[in-house]
Amino acid sequence: MASSIDLPSIVSGVYKLLEPLEPTDRAKVVRSALTLLGDDSNSPKSSATGNSDSGADNGGAFGTKATRWMSQNGIDESVLGEIFHKDGTEVEIIVNDVPGEGKRGKSQNCYLLSGIRSFLESDEAKFSESDAVSLCKHMGCHDSANHAKTRVSLGNLVAGTKTSGYTLPAPGLRAAAELVKKMATSA
Repeated sequence: MASSIDLPSIVSGVYKLLEPLEPTDRAKVVRSALTLLGDDSNSPKSSATGNSDSGADNGGAFGTKATRWMSQNGIDESVLGEIFHKDGTEVEIIVNDVPGEGKRGKSQNCYLLSGIRSFLESDEAKFSESDAVSLCKHMGCHDSANHAKTRVSLGNLVAGTKTSGYTLPAPGLRAAAELVKKMATSA
């Protein structure tokens, strides 16, 4: 079967897709694609430990709180790789859609994703209003006329204020774990 694969054409196609990108963005795209394909041999967890897909052993890729959250919720790096890309200490959201009913549901989930992105990056689930709004705009669900109502409707999933920033308390971390698992299974 391998003989029927036209590798030169595939390489040419990949080249055309990657060529306009900056070198760092090219590397991110390639690493993310490999993770999505299940070939995570370049990920920090396999280089440091050589094993384990459990959240408890991620090769030091995440902080202790984030690692504990992953373990408690049955989330490993392959699940996270469906939604996030980690490059050194920076974590980016790589999906272009978020589940949720209507703009309100999607916006609420953007707040949860913003908190988890920060949690994976800094080991603290603290994020700013501008981070969440930026993600809402990227996902096409920002409704400026009703955004404040949407934020208030999050209830105990998000704590804090627009001016001082937000955190995900325990209920928010649990809801975010369910969201991450749901998004990874539908990807």
